Amino acid sequence: MSLLKTLIKALTGLALLLTIVVVAVYMHFNPQPEDEQAFINARILTMNSNNDIAEAMYVKRDKIIAIGSNEEIKKLLKNPSLARDMAGKTIMPGIIDAHGHFPGSGLAAVAADLNSPPINEVKTVADALARLRAQVEKSPKGSWVYAYGYDDTQIAEQRFLTRLELDSISSEHNIYVNHISGHMGMANSMAFASVGYDKNTKDPEGGVIVRSEDGELAGLVEENAQYPLVMKALDLGLKQFYAMSRFASENYLQEGVTSAQVGLASKKFITPISAFGKLGIYPQRVVMWPDLEAARAIQSGELSVNNIESDRVKVGALKLITDGSIQGYTGFLGHPYHVPAEGKDDDYRGYPTMNKEELFASVAEFHEAGWQIALHGNGDAAIDLIIEAYRNAQKAHPREDARPIIIHAQMTRDDQLDQFAELGMSPSFFNSHVYYWGDRHKALFMGPARAARMSPMAGAKTRNVPFTLHLDTPIVPMTPFLAAWSAVTRETSSGDVLGPEQAITPIDALRAITIDAAWQIFAEQELGSLEAGKLADFIVLDRDPLASAESLRNTKVIETVIGGVQRFSAQ
Repeated sequence: MSLLKTLIKALTGLALLLTIVVVAVYMHFNPQPEDEQAFINARILTMNSNNDIAEAMYVKRDKIIAIGSNEEIKKLLKNPSLARDMAGKTIMPGIIDAHGHFPGSGLAAVAADLNSPPINEVKTVADALARLRAQVEKSPKGSWVYAYGYDDTQIAEQRFLTRLELDSISSEHNIYVNHISGHMGMANSMAFASVGYDKNTKDPEGGVIVRSEDGELAGLVEENAQYPLVMKALDLGLKQFYAMSRFASENYLQEGVTSAQVGLASKKFITPISAFGKLGIYPQRVVMWPDLEAARAIQSGELSVNNIESDRVKVGALKLITDGSIQGYTGFLGHPYHVPAEGKDDDYRGYPTMNKEELFASVAEFHEAGWQIALHGNGDAAIDLIIEAYRNAQKAHPREDARPIIIHAQMTRDDQLDQFAELGMSPSFFNSHVYYWGDRHKALFMGPARAARMSPMAGAKTRNVPFTLHLDTPIVPMTPFLAAWSAVTRETSSGDVLGPEQAITPIDALRAITIDAAWQIFAEQELGSLEAGKLADFIVLDRDPLASAESLRNTKVIETVIGGVQRFSAQ
């Protein structure tokens, strides 16, 4: 009996210790806002319906109570002397990531970065292999070594890495190299064997396992063929996932992002994201877009939304992928690529990644069930499928204000914009493609005429079609002000201007990453503008981003506040 009592006491002590640790961790990651705060002598870009500019703001705990003049706001403070003098600094709403893959930018903490200029410095195959070798040397034998950002069109040799080259780096590690597009990748023999791929494996529907001339695996996998490898390579342990998450969260805070998005959340990924959000490891608000399998699990009750969601983490739209990437030659086009990809016929147009019948049935099923639907579509042929699928679903199960989203919408035609307006569809443009890939769209992928129409923001604006801007991070770095600048100037990385007639104004660009992004995810009553009653999510800038195009591009965040709590300060 004495042994049992001793054991009970020990267990009780352990439980108490664990409770104290959990509470301490929670308190560390969840500082509480002040009872009241006031910010005066500021230039406040409210992003309200009139784009008003104010000079002062009053906040109580996590909510904005008033926006107005210095004198009006001072009167609301119990102690007016506590008003914070902003000395003319610009304040605007926190950035809302309209589409990205949080916490993917944290891969920099656990993987090899193979990006080429202007993102990083990998210029040759040898550069890429050297970085991979360095990652292998610090990874245990038998583990997965992951790399990201490889761009065959930016490498001097203009080609993909081969299986044999990756084998030369290691035959004792599983190596997977993700393409910059995120729609294909390259693997070594050990990685292929780990997922059961060999020369006799058939291509999955909506994907390609590329073979060399002798019929062996070349190393490259496209679209749906990549997922078994990606899932294995990104099956991170808790320590790695934490490191990735903290890196990404800090990165987003430094860039002024107060609301992040998990743009394709699997069943397995939803649980740690939810847990980290509840603990406060992510100070940002996070919206998760489940993939089809996860959405079905939520719909059936296998995954409980009540268990997933919290003050910080919400479940958003169902995410479906209808085609690939144009820079990977897998975007589904209405007309052939300008310069055919190596080994492809002159009439090659890419391909859909989802069976048409499955696409239409899935859209109809979840539209009827009341879900918002976000559909990835780069090529105009893919966008035709998206429009038809949604039109059929809406005809069968009419809903008001369903706000379906077309993700990327790069090669949207004018007639498709007309249909967006008719059906209430809203694109989120990956407009920074003009900067990062515009020169190659013009010379290789689309040709001058079609490239000039990439991300037709002005066309959408003319038709009163609401739209947002996104960066698809980690495909490109989380740099919201560069995205806004790109929308205004449409400059490529070489300095060329691509389709200036599709440019928008600076204020419209800022709205597309704040209030319009909030509207697109049904959060406009709480987020996206600085108005009384909304959450106190805002950023302080080092300059006025509306002063000029260069000012917009070079704007730096000096403070990020979420729910009235300062989460980042550059000072």
